[in-house]
Amino acid sequence: MLLAAAAHPALAPAADSPAAAASGPLPPPGPPAAPRAAGADLVRALLPDPTLTDLLDVVLADDDLPRLLRLLPGADLYLQDEVDLALLPTLTRVWCRKGRRGQRHVETPGTNAKQYGFGLVDWRDGWLDWALAPSRSAAPFCDQLRRAVARSRGRGRVALVLCDNLSIHTPAGSTRLRTLLADAGDDLVLVHTPRYDPDSARIEWLWRALRRAVTHCHARRTLPPLLEDATTWATTLPPAAVLAHIGSPFAPASPPPRARRPRRRERSRPRPRLVHHQAVPPLPHAA
Repeated sequence: MLLAAAAHPALAPAADSPAAAASGPLPPPGPPAAPRAAGADLVRALLPDPTLTDLLDVVLADDDLPRLLRLLPGADLYLQDEVDLALLPTLTRVWCRKGRRGQRHVETPGTNAKQYGFGLVDWRDGWLDWALAPSRSAAPFCDQLRRAVARSRGRGRVALVLCDNLSIHTPAGSTRLRTLLADAGDDLVLVHTPRYDPDSARIEWLWRALRRAVTHCHARRTLPPLLEDATTWATTLPPAAVLAHIGSPFAPASPPPRARRPRRRERSRPRPRLVHHQAVPPLPHAA
């Protein structure tokens, strides 16, 4: 719901701010203004299913969602997740000849090796932070949050981060994260989503593109070249492509297909007539 609310006119950044059109730095927000739409009406409009209106009273009874909606106009909305990069290639459909003998073989290592990629995406402008770590632990996660907080502070905004409820993502499961939240104060807000839910954590849609480009049926024999491929892919991906991969409503509209000009009909030319000539007998030579 927060992802849809970020594109709502009542909760979007000001139209004259750079965030409304590009990924440039934002000016410090002015005094918080009340949303133009009432809280209940806005939540009702953002419900994914109109038949869920009976949950509206339950949602509004707790102030968590209205508080987050009030933060959105002055916050950078980030999506965070991890992806594993293994030497054992992920498999996908490939073209091969029909029959058992024509099947394509994929080489696999005898001993698997693995590292983890940590990604964090700005839902509005496609800014991507990428880092590698040997394990899915709290230290690289907190380092990534610090970079997000520093970026948002430089723009005069709050870092609102959506992440799943893995133990290292929760204050109850990580002492390092509790310390970070105490140091960041109101500049960092975490919103936890269900684990393995691509619809609420759209950054998982980005990993589908990573799989297609890097890990599916790869031919790397060692892990470092594979990690270099993943880092090159993540660091060279344009923000517009990031927004398109995660299905953000802020992705630039693709240009309409060019209308094909009708082919000009060529004038039919008369086919040349074939004239059959009779063979002329040779002239007799003079004696």
